[in-house]
Amino acid sequence: MGVIEKLPKPQLESPANELPRWLIEDALRPEHRYLGSRLLALLTSGALPKAGLKDYAVLRWAFQAHANPAMMLSHAAYLQGKDVQHLLENAYDEIFRIAGEGDHPGLWVQFAKRLGATDEELDAASSKPLAEVIGFPRTMTHYCRQSAAEGLATWWGDEKQLPEAHGATALALKKYYGCDDATIEYFYEHVRADIEHTEHSFSLFDGYVRDRHDVVRGRRAAAVTVWAWREMHEGILRYLVAKYGWPAPKA
Repeated sequence: MGVIEKLPKPQLESPANELPRWLIEDALRPEHRYLGSRLLALLTSGALPKAGLKDYAVLRWAFQAHANPAMMLSHAAYLQGKDVQHLLENAYDEIFRIAGEGDHPGLWVQFAKRLGATDEELDAASSKPLAEVIGFPRTMTHYCRQSAAEGLATWWGDEKQLPEAHGATALALKKYYGCDDATIEYFYEHVRADIEHTEHSFSLFDGYVRDRHDVVRGRRAAAVTVWAWREMHEGILRYLVAKYGWPAPKA
């Protein structure tokens, strides 16, 4: 008789490894791709009419204007020790830098104004934002207030795709729309900052994703955040189509 060998038990994947694996896989789904959104597809191919470029800059300003400490730092309540420093560094890059020294809100205003936007137009967009635009920062704030796993996942899910999306946007703005480096500095800065932020956020999952519940909640938080980012841009595109009477681009 042959010898029956006992097969080794399959090793169970830890929740801290499972969540980032799912987040990576989910980020590659076509419906989750930032570059797959219709507005970015038009912009990065040079097919967005120039008349709508300033409107895009004005309408999207509301997101930057409402990116506040609650959105940036709420999940610090769930982190410990030096891990909070990562959030503070991220918040510094995003909203707390001194004006004129690479602060992200200031760079977006610079982008919009160099396209012809006025202070009055930016103030109006901020005070009465499109629902889809204000919905994005509020979505991030919601998940950052729920748990460490959800806060880390919502930020990682967003920032993972930004270097690619902003890099492609910067190249298109320069190639097709004649924008100079000063005009598109916002996009260059985000490419640099978000590569660093994503790598650091990824390293934090190991300490704060403890069970399957965290995996499910974290995966949901990232997916909804990505949807909200894409919906922000869909809302802007719907506004532009209605304003200019353009034919609605295919999905």
